[in-house]
Amino acid sequence: MRQRPKLNWLEVHTENYFQPGGWDRHVLFELRQDYAISLHGVGLGLGSVNGFDREHLQRVQALAHDLEPALVSEHLSWGAVPDRHLNDLLPLPLSQSALDLLCQRVDQVQNALRRPILLENVSTYLRYRVDAMSEADFLLALAQRTGCQILLDVNNLYVNQINHGESALEAMATIAAHSTNVVGEIHLAGHLRADDLAIDNHGSCVADAVWDLYRAALGHFGAVPTLIEWDTDIPPLPVLLGEAAKAEVYLQSARPAECVTAAGAGAGPSTPPQPSEIAEIQAAFANGLVAPSVPELDCFVGPFDQSTRRFARYRGNQIATWENVLAAAYPVMRALVGEEFFAAMAPPFNSAHPSKSGDLNDMGGAFPEFLALFPHVAQYPYFPDVARLEWAIHRAYYAAEAPDPLDAHQLSTWSPAQMEAACFLLNPACRLFRSSWAVVDVWQAHQAEPVALPERLNAETYTLVCRPGWKPQVLSISRPAHSALSALAAGATFGAALDAAFQVDASFDVAANLLQWVELKLLSNPIPTTPSKDFPRMSR
Repeated sequence: MRQRPKLNWLEVHTENYFQPGGWDRHVLFELRQDYAISLHGVGLGLGSVNGFDREHLQRVQALAHDLEPALVSEHLSWGAVPDRHLNDLLPLPLSQSALDLLCQRVDQVQNALRRPILLENVSTYLRYRVDAMSEADFLLALAQRTGCQILLDVNNLYVNQINHGESALEAMATIAAHSTNVVGEIHLAGHLRADDLAIDNHGSCVADAVWDLYRAALGHFGAVPTLIEWDTDIPPLPVLLGEAAKAEVYLQSARPAECVTAAGAGAGPSTPPQPSEIAEIQAAFANGLVAPSVPELDCFVGPFDQSTRRFARYRGNQIATWENVLAAAYPVMRALVGEEFFAAMAPPFNSAHPSKSGDLNDMGGAFPEFLALFPHVAQYPYFPDVARLEWAIHRAYYAAEAPDPLDAHQLSTWSPAQMEAACFLLNPACRLFRSSWAVVDVWQAHQAEPVALPERLNAETYTLVCRPGWKPQVLSISRPAHSALSALAAGATFGAALDAAFQVDASFDVAANLLQWVELKLLSNPIPTTPSKDFPRMSR
C-alpha cells in the first residue's frame, strides 16, 4: 500500500472480497486506483454436477460490477455436492459429458458477467478411468465452443508432468497448434516435492524447470500477461518483486501476443447435459473426503495403493482447511483448548455442520452451537459464549461501512421532540451480546495486552462489538445501555429505546451514553416516525 511498486496489474482471489466491507475490501479498491485488477476465483466449482452455487455466481457478478476488473478467471475443477461445499479445487473427469457440462456453465457465467472469462488448468494428484481426452484438448474444445480463454498455469503443467507423466511441452504444443491467441494469461508459482508427488503450494520461488517451460510458452503464445502466484509462506516484498522482474525480462524478449477473438462464444449445448456418471464419481469422492477412513475408490487411474495415498492428500487438504478457517475466526477458543485439541475438533465440526458456501469467511458460524453439544468440553459451559463473541467480532470485521454516521454537532441542532421521534439505524458492524459468563474478560485475557481473569466466571455481562474504524472493538456496557441499543436495533424510536433503558435503571445517564454511541459511530440516518419538513435530514 505504501510503496506502490511499478507493476502493471495485480490479481486477487475473488472470494476474499465477497463481504460487504472492512479493511480488506477497502485496500482492494484503493489499489484499484493505481493498478488493473484481475479477479481469480477459487470457489465457483464450475464442474460440480449437482452443487453449482448460483448465489456464488451472483456475488462474483456484484464484485465484478463494482470493481470493473481487467480479467476474470476460474479453474477447471469442481468443489461442491448438494449438501456441502468442499472448498477445494478438485480434479474433473476429462470426458465428453464433463465437457458438455463445462460449456453450459461457462456460458452461464459469461452471460451473467457479460464478458469472456479465463479457465485455468489445475494441478492434480489423480486421473480418472473415464477420461477420454487430455486436459489440453479439453480446454481447447471448451474455448472453441464458448469463446472463453485459457489461463495457462505453467507450474501446474510441470506438476502434472511429474504426477502423471504428461508432457508439459506437448500440452503447450497441442494448444498452440490449434490457436496461438487462446491463452490470455499465464501463471507461475513454486511447488514442493513429497514422496512421489509434486504439490502446487505457491510457497517458494519458481523452479528452474518451470522457467524453462515459461520461455517455451512465450515462444508459442507471445508476451501474454504473467502473474507470480505466492500465497503461502509469503516472503518479503523484494523477493516477490524479484520474481516478477525476472518474468518481465522474458516477456520483453518475446513477440507481442496476438489479439484475442471471441469466436464461438455461446456455442455450448442448448439443453442441460445429464452427466450421471460424473455425479456418481463426485458423490463418492465427496463422501470419501469426510469418511472416517480412506475409502476404496476404483475410479482412478493407477495402482490401488498409489490412488489411496494420493486421495489421502485431498483428505488432508480438507482437514487443514477446516482447521485454518476455524482458527482464523476463533483464535481465543484455540488458545483456550490448545492447538492439538482445537485441530481435533475440526473434523467432527465439519461433519455436523458442513460448509454451505464457497466463501471461507462464511464458514464457522455454527461453531458455538457445536461446542454447546460437544461432550468433551461440557465441563467448560462458558466456551459456547466465548465462541459467539468471537464470531460477532469476525462478522463485524467484514461488515459494511456505516452510512452517514451522526456527529455531536448534528445532534445539537435537534429539539427533544425530534430526538424522541427519530429512528436511528445502527452501524452494520454493531453486534449486541448478552451472556451469563464473563466472556469479555476471557477474551481480553488472550489479547496482546491481556488482563487478569476474574475469580468468578459466572457473571452476567452485556457486550457491544462495534467498528468505528477498520478494527472491531469489544466493550462491556451496562444492562440499560444494552436494552436501549437492542430496542434501536429492532427499529424502535429513540424515545422508546430510552424507555427500555429506564425500565432497567431509572438513573440511566442518557447524555453520557449518547456521547459514547456517537464517538463509536453507532448511529446513522435518523428516520422520523411522522414525516416533517422541519425534521433535520442527514446529508453529505
